[in-house]
Amino acid sequence: MTEREAYESFADFIQDYIYEKKWEHLNSMQIRAAELIGLGTHNLLLTAGTAMGKTEAAFMPAISQIYRRRRDSVGILYISPLKALINDQFTRIEEMLAGTGLRITKWHGDASVSKKERLLSMPGGILQTTPESLEAMLCRHPENVRILFSSLEYVIIDEIHYFMNSQRGLQLLAALERVQRLIGRKPLRIGLSATIRNTKTALGYLNAGTGREGEVVDYQEECRRYVVSVSVTQTGRDEYPEEYIGRLLEESRGKRALLFTNSRRECEILIARVKDLALANGMPDCYYVHHGSISKDLREETELAMKQAEGPVLTGTTLTLELGIDIGDLDLVIQAAQPMSISSMVQRVGRSGRRTRCSAIAFHLRCLRSDGSIEGVSLGLVRTIAMIELYFREQYLEEVRAEGWPFNLLVHEILAAICEKGCMRPPVLAESVLELGIFRNVTQAQLASVLRELIAKDVLMVYEDGAIGLSDTGERFCNRMDFYAVFEAEESFVVRCGEQEIGALDKPYKKDTCFFLAGKTWRVVGCDLKKKRIDVVPDETASAAITFSSSGMRQTDQRTMEKIHEILDSDRRYQYLDEEADELLLATRHLAERYRLTELLTEEDGTDNVLIFPCAATDAIRTLQCLLGAHRIPCERLFLDGTLYGIRVFAMTKERLARRLKRLGRSLAFVPEEYLLQRFRKAGKYFEYLPDDLKYLEICRDVLDIGGALQIAEEIVEVFAQ
Repeated sequence: MTEREAYESFADFIQDYIYEKKWEHLNSMQIRAAELIGLGTHNLLLTAGTAMGKTEAAFMPAISQIYRRRRDSVGILYISPLKALINDQFTRIEEMLAGTGLRITKWHGDASVSKKERLLSMPGGILQTTPESLEAMLCRHPENVRILFSSLEYVIIDEIHYFMNSQRGLQLLAALERVQRLIGRKPLRIGLSATIRNTKTALGYLNAGTGREGEVVDYQEECRRYVVSVSVTQTGRDEYPEEYIGRLLEESRGKRALLFTNSRRECEILIARVKDLALANGMPDCYYVHHGSISKDLREETELAMKQAEGPVLTGTTLTLELGIDIGDLDLVIQAAQPMSISSMVQRVGRSGRRTRCSAIAFHLRCLRSDGSIEGVSLGLVRTIAMIELYFREQYLEEVRAEGWPFNLLVHEILAAICEKGCMRPPVLAESVLELGIFRNVTQAQLASVLRELIAKDVLMVYEDGAIGLSDTGERFCNRMDFYAVFEAEESFVVRCGEQEIGALDKPYKKDTCFFLAGKTWRVVGCDLKKKRIDVVPDETASAAITFSSSGMRQTDQRTMEKIHEILDSDRRYQYLDEEADELLLATRHLAERYRLTELLTEEDGTDNVLIFPCAATDAIRTLQCLLGAHRIPCERLFLDGTLYGIRVFAMTKERLARRLKRLGRSLAFVPEEYLLQRFRKAGKYFEYLPDDLKYLEICRDVLDIGGALQIAEEIVEVFAQ
């Protein structure tokens, strides 16, 4: 299909939209997507960088098709991981539909009830939702699913990589299969992503339960340039020294920028400190905060301010602005700490330079001054360099690993099936649940084991005729609003100032104490533990605490660890480092040589301990430490600057450890069930409802990397066999 043919395949109003937006041409992805969506034979995975037109590539041909066919049904179901992304896309698509009679409707907890009711009375157009809202519809009102989606043609899954390695993503697949059952048809699926490395895995996820093959349509923009810089501020007791705050202020001066942090606490602190310094120097107040604990209204105010501001603006944020919410064109992205992942870094840098096609990212790292110990090695800079080199020079992205043993989700789907049907006889329940593609590896015996556990824990009950239904406890569990989410939500206390909601915190505060939220200091005037509400008034004169829960262990994949070892072993210099960063890199390399950080096995100076430094991913190192402990080899994990880098084995020589591992051989992989369950808990709110043997199996398959750990052990044995 040529560009002209693709353009002419669109409905007239789509052609008018393209003309009004002054597009000079369609890119190759948009042309190919128009052809394939028109044919309707394959699911499609559209991959391209941020702001490269993936949304338009999916929607323009899909909208054209449903406009021409005009059935009494929603034609396009759009799934997003975030309500904020739904709201943002709503505005863009609504503009595209102007004057056509087609409607786009938001369907989530914050959406208008009257507009939902209007859609039910006159189904059509596009429906936007989240997995949780779709789950709620299936459980509580399956009749609405039949009404709304009777002739559904397309399912568009935005940010598909966000779903692929999570229980939430498996829940979405199950929900889509249940929709297909109810409507008796299999709509075409279209996945969108800017950060997919293994397209085969992504297509497997996208195609699941459809019986349809998929095709990848990608687009690489050749003309985009990247400007990367890295600076380091070495810190002591003061976690955020004045020098560092000054650097952030100077970097962002006169620019439209986002300041990405790895935690809500850091986000609040940095914007507060930068703002105070700016105001003290007579600069205007153009500073905002945007993260998941701030109320929807305040986040939307920030998004609007970012779009409309003509002058400089700096917004501190976490992952809430990492995805594709439109906040206008940016000059710069500032990263205030080492990236959590390469994929995250790519999403973030893509937020800048949409107009100029020149994206800029400035890393401003804080590194604790080394005390000379091995734990004092500042690995954060090296890890950041590794990620920069891997993506910007090698175009490498981490592979997303899909979960394969969703026993956690099995509990949810059992409860969801009973919510939908009332009560069910065991064979019917088994058929309903196990036919879902995500449970292809689950046996009838394993399902029966889960049912027995749920009955024993008074979540389910057995009626006299043998049918299974919800107990009173199960009814209360399933009637809670958070039932529809498979992830565990933090305990949340709503913060209100009068009638305005400010946000939410994960713990209560006593009266007259102060805390910091949404860029301001608040004094508590009342706290209702039962209603989970904190009432506050502004108090900018008081000092305040900033506390949020932590984000868990930082993950490093195999290729990134290999690059870290390569950087430590080389003498290469990097032009994008400032003088202090360059000096720190040299110092870190000296320490790496002193402590032999790139050797697989070394004896720790001044002790009887052995250090293992495998060039391996986080999961493999963590698993090896678990296996060693299970076989009574005393050891601990060794973290360098927040990165799991190695293992310390106590009271052991290298030779003795190698001999011990050789004797154990493959039996090293055996971990007693009780030992493992004491040390690991898989994420998921249904984990405690599983029988121990299935907990054990799920941890072994989805949390640990037994193969990777055994490979490290074999490498240690081989070193001493030579």
